[in-house]
Amino acid sequence: MKAGGTPERFEALDSWRGICALAVVIYHFGYSVDIEFMQSAVLYNAYLFVDFFFVLSGFVVCHAYRDRLGSRRQLGGFLLRRIGRLWPLHLVVLFALMLAVTLINVAGYHPDRLMIHEGQGNYSLHALLLNVALLNSMGFYGISWNGPAWSIGAEFYTYALFAVVVVLSGRRLLPAALAISLAAIGAIVLFAPSYMNSTADYGFIRCLAGFFAGVVASHLHQRLRGLPLPGATLWELAAVALAGFFIAKAGEGANRVGVQSVLAPAVFALAVLVFAREGGLVSKALRLRPWRALGQWSFSIYLIHMPLLILLSYGLWLIGDLSGTVLRAPVLVNGREAQLYEVGGPLASAALLAAFALAVIALAALSFRLVEVPWRDYFARLARTYEARGRSFRLLPARSVGGRPEAVRARSR
Repeated sequence: MKAGGTPERFEALDSWRGICALAVVIYHFGYSVDIEFMQSAVLYNAYLFVDFFFVLSGFVVCHAYRDRLGSRRQLGGFLLRRIGRLWPLHLVVLFALMLAVTLINVAGYHPDRLMIHEGQGNYSLHALLLNVALLNSMGFYGISWNGPAWSIGAEFYTYALFAVVVVLSGRRLLPAALAISLAAIGAIVLFAPSYMNSTADYGFIRCLAGFFAGVVASHLHQRLRGLPLPGATLWELAAVALAGFFIAKAGEGANRVGVQSVLAPAVFALAVLVFAREGGLVSKALRLRPWRALGQWSFSIYLIHMPLLILLSYGLWLIGDLSGTVLRAPVLVNGREAQLYEVGGPLASAALLAAFALAVIALAALSFRLVEVPWRDYFARLARTYEARGRSFRLLPARSVGGRPEAVRARSR
C-alpha cells in the first residue's frame, strides 16, 4: 500500500486501455470511410486490441477479487459490481441507437441496411432482446445493433465463470486459469473460422482465452513484483515492439485472419506484465493527465463509437442521395474490395476522422460522468449493502470521490 493506505494504481495500464480503445475507433472508421493514407498492417488487424481488453480485465479482476470470493454474499456482491460496471452504459447506448434507427425507419428514407426487421438483419427485434440480455456473443445471432458490444456480453459471463472457478479451485487458481485459457485457445483453433476475430459466434470462447491469460499474468506479477527490473524502459519498448510486430503479422485484415492470431492472449499478457511495473520512461509518459483521462473514458469510447459511426454513415448516404452524388464506392482495402465513403481526398478524410474521434471522446467524457460513475457507484453501494447482511435494503453511502474509474490495483508488499 502507498502511504496513507491508498491502493496502488497502475496508471500506465489504464492509459493503454484508452489508447487501444481509440485504435479500435480508427479501425472501424477505416472500414466505413476511405482513409487510404492510414492503411497499414497494424490498423488492418486492430480488432486484436479487444484481446488486450480481455487480458487486462482478467489481470484487474484477479488482483481485486481472488481473495474476496469466499462466501455466497461475496459472490453476489461481486456480480452486482460487475453488472454496474457493464450493463447500465450498454443499455443506455443500445436504447439511444434503437431510438435513432427507429426514427430513421419511421421517416422511411434510408438505405436497406438500416431496415428494422422482426427476426433477421442487423437491426432485428430478436437481436435486440439478445443484446439486452448480454447474450450477443454466444452464437445465437450474428453481429447486430451496437456490434462491438458483443465483447461486453462475453465479459460479463466470463466474470461469472471466474467467480465459480475461484470458489472451486481455491489455492489452485493459477493452474485452473492456465488450463481454461489454453482450452479456449484450442477451441478457437479447432472450431472458429475467423480465429481471434471471432465475435458473435465464438466471442465468449475468445474472451475466456484472454481473460484467464490475464489471471495467469496477475499471479506472475505478484510473484515477480518484488524483484528489480533493470532497463525498464528497454523492456517497455520491447513489449510495444513485440505487440506491434505480432499485430502486423497476425493476418491480412479482418477477413483473412491467420491462425497465429491465437497468440494474442500470451503477447498481451507479457505486455501487461511489463507495464504493470511502471518502471520505464514509456510508463512515465503514459501517466500524464491526457492519457489517464483517455483511460478513464475508454469503456465509453468503445461502446459509443459504433452508434456514432452508424449515424455518420447514414448522414453521408443522405448527403449523397439528396445531392445525386455517389459517395459510396468500391475501394481496395488490403487487396480486397470494400464499399467505403469517399469524402474528397486525404485532407478531407483526415479532417473527418479527427472530428469524429473528438466527438467520440467528448461524448465519452460526458457519458462517463453522467452514466458510468453514478450507476457504478449505485451498484457498488448495493453490493456493499448485500455483503453487509443488512436487514434493510437501504443503500450505504457512496464512497467514490470525483468520479474516479475503477482502479487497476494491486497490494504492495
